Amino acid sequence: MARLAFRPDLALALACLGLYVATAAQVRQGQGTALGFAFQSLSQPLVVGTTQLVQAAKDWASGRQDWEAILAELQDLRQQVARLSEENQLLASELLVLRQGHQLLAAFPSLQEQAVLAAVTARDLLGSHTLTVDRGRIHGVTRDCPVLGPEGVLGRVDQVTEKTARVQLLTHPAAAAAAQIVGVEGEALLLGGERPRLEGLPPYTQVPPGSHVVTTGSEGVYPPGLPLGVTGEPKLGAMFTEVPVKLSARAEAARVVMVLRRQRP
Repeated sequence: MARLAFRPDLALALACLGLYVATAAQVRQGQGTALGFAFQSLSQPLVVGTTQLVQAAKDWASGRQDWEAILAELQDLRQQVARLSEENQLLASELLVLRQGHQLLAAFPSLQEQAVLAAVTARDLLGSHTLTVDRGRIHGVTRDCPVLGPEGVLGRVDQVTEKTARVQLLTHPAAAAAAQIVGVEGEALLLGGERPRLEGLPPYTQVPPGSHVVTTGSEGVYPPGLPLGVTGEPKLGAMFTEVPVKLSARAEAARVVMVLRRQRP
């Protein structure tokens, strides 16, 4: 049977270690024991790290709130910019309307007393060849009132409500106006449609291209002397002379028109 051999040197070492631990536990370091000091030394980095982690979490939460506030403010600024842009467009549109109204009044000063300025609210240039304006019966507008743009005659009113009116343009297939070529004798009839033209001139009438065409008023709708357009290359024949006309007024660009109230006899 094996026997445990007693080793004096090992027993002495164990006894010294026990005395050292007991003594260390009793020795005071400030207000605590050496064992407490050792524990504090070991735990302090953990406490500091935890504190720093908590502070970092708080900073992150605060930064997130700041970032959300910045995003909300940015969104609000974008909405303000959009509103300002819309308001700017409206102001620009109103300014254009005022300018065209001023141009109309300046272009036809002798017609101002019977003129009603109206804004174009709708247009159908390819289908019905009409414009809709925001003036009607309560403003003195009636059927067959002439309608002018800054460059000349656009057409006439063919439908009226209390507050609106529809304008039949000279490009309408049924449109017509008594006309005269400046510098050329004789009256002609301007017929509308996609290719407006003058008919009714005597055969072989000499018409210089680029001549101005104006109203004569004999049809009872348009006052005399209003611009209608300029002539193109005439087609001469033994029975008639047909002259293509490029209309002066541009319906696609009209924002404001001048409606001429019909004078009562």
